[in-house]
Amino acid sequence: MSFIDYLNVGIRFAGLSQVLLLLIHLVMSKNPRRVKVVGTLFLMGVSMYLVMPMLDRYTPHNSNIQALWFFAAIVPSMLLLMVWFIFEEKCRLPWWLFSLISVSVLGSVYYSLIGVGLPGSPLWLQGLKIIIAGLVLVVVWRGRDYDLVETRVKIRNIFVVIMALQTLVTVIVENMTHFSPPVVLDTILVGDLLICLFAFNYLFLRHNPEGRLMEIIELPKKHETTDPVLVELLQRMRAERLYADHDLRVGSLATELNVPEYKLRQKINQELGYRNFNQFVNRYRIEEAGEKLRTDERIPVLTIALDVGFRSISSFNTAFQGHFGVSPTKYRSEILSNS
Repeated sequence: MSFIDYLNVGIRFAGLSQVLLLLIHLVMSKNPRRVKVVGTLFLMGVSMYLVMPMLDRYTPHNSNIQALWFFAAIVPSMLLLMVWFIFEEKCRLPWWLFSLISVSVLGSVYYSLIGVGLPGSPLWLQGLKIIIAGLVLVVVWRGRDYDLVETRVKIRNIFVVIMALQTLVTVIVENMTHFSPPVVLDTILVGDLLICLFAFNYLFLRHNPEGRLMEIIELPKKHETTDPVLVELLQRMRAERLYADHDLRVGSLATELNVPEYKLRQKINQELGYRNFNQFVNRYRIEEAGEKLRTDERIPVLTIALDVGFRSISSFNTAFQGHFGVSPTKYRSEILSNS
């Protein structure tokens, strides 16, 4: 073995130690069970990505061992599920996204378990993994303006994007080199992965020595506060109907109130109990919509939805159903029938 080979093996073992530490953090956290299960599968996949090349190079070929590549093959899918469960809380997985993940996982099962001995995965399956890795970036990026949970914002901005990019680059490089990258390039890739794992573990230990940084506490939602910034915010939300603006953002409110954006996010989350900015704003929108539905049956539901600040009837129906437990149309009909 050359020096670069020893370096490659050393980095892989160091990466495995970081994966184990991450797994301990995940198990200790109070995340929902689905996050822990998917996260564990993701970390198992990362472990196999680190271990399998060493087994391939330095041990005799064994078809049973080769089947373990399955866990590495589903890393993009598990990463997508994990970020969806963490960042898109209480949102159902769209059918098309579920279909993409299912096809990718089933394809990985066939080519890693049933199809052992076949010459690698087909191009369409590798392309699907690249698409899934790209969707991870979309899910993480699109909700950044509305997230109020400080822990989740840090994970969003630092770790997940880096890991998604790492996964995306790895899949592309493996396809360009037909799953046999030169040892130098392979060492660079696993070195980048080691840095990502070490950085995230460092954030865990620095911000919370108990290893519970991913714990996302559900705080009770409040409608009153003594904080002067929030008192002004709540008064202006109602008096000026700020919530009716389709493009309302935390940043624009922070500018109006002359406070740093991160401070306003922290106050709305920790003082008022809201985890997502849309949850906070939609409360005002739904309350006004409910009043209009009760008092004037002539106004179309779509008109009410747009007037209170929703962009579409579908988002209005989802938010209204979540608040009142019935659709806007049924809510109006029940009110009228009881009057």
